[in-house]
Amino acid sequence: MDTLYSMRRIYRERFDKKLAGVCGGLAQYFQLDASIIRILWVLLTFLSGGIFLLIYLLCWLILPLGPKAYVVANYKRLYRSKRDKRISGICGGCGKFFKIDSNILRLIFVVVTFFSFGTMVVLYIIGTYIIPEEPK
Repeated sequence: MDTLYSMRRIYRERFDKKLAGVCGGLAQYFQLDASIIRILWVLLTFLSGGIFLLIYLLCWLILPLGPKAYVVANYKRLYRSKRDKRISGICGGCGKFFKIDSNILRLIFVVVTFFSFGTMVVLYIIGTYIIPEEPK
């Protein structure tokens, strides 16, 4: 087999996408959950003053669309919890994903919220839209 066709390729995901599929494609390439890539991308966009938004737009233009067939993810997925939730289930889902007690994550969230002057509340709201709810 030719090595050109056996190597992994970066592309925009057709199915696991919120906007253009850039984060979904990077998730497939690095075999990480797309929600984690999206959260990191939003954080880096805030921290860089919007540079990562420009990088996202460039990736949207440069990267080709991925295969037309659905590629099943063979890695652990991050979901918002349906059962272990107080507001939208993010801490419960993160606790399950990282195998940490969700109450510890909630306490950490509250402390970091005070020191970040409310930035964590904005990230929590964004996370509610980025992280899908766990399937039945």
